[in-house]
Amino acid sequence: MIQFDHVFYQYEESVQLALEDVSLSIEDGSFVAIVGHNGSGKSTLAKHINGLLLPAKGTVTVNGLDTADGANILPIRQTVGIVFQNPDNQIVTTIIEEDVAFGPENMGIPPEQIRERVDSALATVGMQDYAKHAIHQLSGGQKQRIAIAGMLALRPQILVMDEATAMLDPRGRQDLIETLKRLHAHGLTVIMVTQYMEEVTDCDRVIVMNHGKIAADDIPERIFSDHELLHACSLDVPEAIRLAEQLRKIGVPVSEHAMKTEQIAEELCRLL
Repeated sequence: MIQFDHVFYQYEESVQLALEDVSLSIEDGSFVAIVGHNGSGKSTLAKHINGLLLPAKGTVTVNGLDTADGANILPIRQTVGIVFQNPDNQIVTTIIEEDVAFGPENMGIPPEQIRERVDSALATVGMQDYAKHAIHQLSGGQKQRIAIAGMLALRPQILVMDEATAMLDPRGRQDLIETLKRLHAHGLTVIMVTQYMEEVTDCDRVIVMNHGKIAADDIPERIFSDHELLHACSLDVPEAIRLAEQLRKIGVPVSEHAMKTEQIAEELCRLL
């Protein structure tokens, strides 16, 4: 679905490479997390996926379409929806259903299809009861759901979340992650850029960025077990995983697949 082939990128105001010789593939239907400290290159990587940024060297292809070819930008952006950190930067109207309809209207989709898409997108993010509400009355987490609904109404194959949980409180982050899990379960390819390590435990794969390079690319269990790697990349081990490791050290047979507080509790209950 997505292919990076020896990609380099450098911002004009910087002497450092933001991406340095990055090569990776992401398959259709994946749930991938891209993690790293501030300035690691993870958001730069995300913005290459739908052509917001173009490689200085190397190629990025989406469904076989080269992002550097201007003729491919529209089909690529119809394939890849991206949600940013601040939902206020993506909301363009004052009423929820009008904002969700904005993208399909600009694509010239017939009104009856727009109505169906808006209703479906709002139901998917759990905001169907707020369709007529004013956007300024919403919480940050609710606005982020509306931004996602606006992308879903365009029917993308890939949804990129570029640090979209950064401005949310812990409850808001958890609600958003649950929404992403439901979308992935229905076949959407989800790419989540984050620096909150506890958010990536449900992903199929974790790509760790450090100084513009891929430092690791593996399943969450192996990433979290490599403390030397996490320390070198200025990343933390989630508290639940640290707890599970301490329990195993004192002889409690907690599975390495138990990476959340709820999972550890369930295992302890079975042991008791």
